[in-house]
Amino acid sequence: MLSVNAKKTNYIIFKSRQKKLSKSFSLSFGNQILKQVSETKFLGVYVDDNFTWKPHISFVCKQISKSVGIIFRSRYCLSSNTKLTLYYTLIYPYITYCNSAWSSTYVTNLNRIFYLQTRAVRAIANLGYREHTVPLFAKLGILDIFQVNALQIAKFMFYYHKQLLSPMFLSLFSTSSQIHSYDTRTAKSYRPHHCRTNLKQFTILYQGPKIWNSLPISITGSTSFSLFKKKMIEFLMN
Repeated sequence: MLSVNAKKTNYIIFKSRQKKLSKSFSLSFGNQILKQVSETKFLGVYVDDNFTWKPHISFVCKQISKSVGIIFRSRYCLSSNTKLTLYYTLIYPYITYCNSAWSSTYVTNLNRIFYLQTRAVRAIANLGYREHTVPLFAKLGILDIFQVNALQIAKFMFYYHKQLLSPMFLSLFSTSSQIHSYDTRTAKSYRPHHCRTNLKQFTILYQGPKIWNSLPISITGSTSFSLFKKKMIEFLMN
C-alpha cells in the first residue's frame, strides 16, 4: 500500500560522457513534473549519469576523512588495538558497502580512498607521513581499497560457483567447456564477457572471471564460505 511521492522523485538519463543529448526530455507523474538530475542517491549509493562513480567516491572520501581525523588526533591517547577498532567501526563499512559496484572505475578515482587509508594506517601505527605503508597494511591485517574490491568480487564468484545466488544470475557466466568440447587446461575456467569499452572492463562481468581464474584450486575448492573468505584474505595479504 505504498504510494509514490512525486516531489521526492527524479530521473536520470544515462549516457556516455562524449554523447550529447539531441533533444530535451520532460517526464511527469500525474500532475507533478519530475526533476532531471545528473546524480542521485539510491540505496545508499550515489549514481551518476555517466557511471563514473565519482560522486559516491567523493561521498566516501568525505566520510572517511572525518574518521581519519578522529584517529589521527587520538593517536597518542589510544592503544593501537583501540584505534584499529575505530578503523573497522568508522571507516571500513564505507569502503565495503556495495564495493563491487562503485569500485568499477579508474584506479585514479580509487587512489583517493587509498591515500586516506594510508593516513589512517600511519595514525594507528604512530608513524610519520613519510613512512612506507605497504608493510603496515599487512602487519595490521588491513586490506586496502583494491584488495577489498578483489575480495568482494571473489565472494560473489564463490556464491555463483556454488549456485547460491538468485536464479536470475545462474547464466551470468559460462565456462570454456560449455563453449567447446576440447580438453584444455582452461576448460573449467569462466570466460569474461567481451568488452568494447574500459567501463565494462571494470565491471564484475569482466573482473569476476578474471579474479576467479587467477586463484589457486586450494581457494576455489573451499567447501564453505567462511573457509573461502579466510583463505582469500590470507591470499590477498601475502
